[in-house]
Amino acid sequence: MALAVAFALTVTPSAYAQVNIVFIDTEGNPVPDVIAELHISRIQAAPQDVGVIDQIDRTFVPGILLIAQGQQVRFPNSDNVRHHVYSFSDVRQFSTPLYADEEVDPILFDQAGVATLGCNIHDSMVAYVYVSEWQDRYQSDELGRIRLDNTGADVIHVWHPWLQTPGNRQEIPLTGASNNQLTIELDVRDPSQVFGFRAIREENS
Repeated sequence: MALAVAFALTVTPSAYAQVNIVFIDTEGNPVPDVIAELHISRIQAAPQDVGVIDQIDRTFVPGILLIAQGQQVRFPNSDNVRHHVYSFSDVRQFSTPLYADEEVDPILFDQAGVATLGCNIHDSMVAYVYVSEWQDRYQSDELGRIRLDNTGADVIHVWHPWLQTPGNRQEIPLTGASNNQLTIELDVRDPSQVFGFRAIREENS
């Protein structure tokens, strides 16, 4: 992993009210759906709103969903075929009935971590639910951008399913920002472009 900084001026996190971060890959392309956390304060109560992962054209939408610990997720089926959503992850193991038009009960995610989802009918369907226990949690947009609003941390903790690190996680110092801007380069590789690559690596690999 390389840390790219636009200017020579270096400031510490306490020197700015917020910082705009852009995540890029090793070729300079923006990386969407990077999950970033500041490990400062744990959530006190889960949000009441329910997360949603739809099924459209035999694809989970969105492919990565960030929620708070204790939040529920719905899995509507907007396809004209039946789906069977499941997870074998330790964070949350579940299996829905085989369903099409009807609604299934939302699933509660009460443990922090990453749940990998699949469809028992369509093996190519994969999605991830990232369950965060932290108040300050972010997900990068299609241009790889997030805006940090809290200055109480010295490092940012990131996760992405294609990140080439143990557990797909990385801890990055929050230094090197210039004019409240920071570009972070991540070693992410699209598994469809890498022969034999597993989207989720073993935690201790």
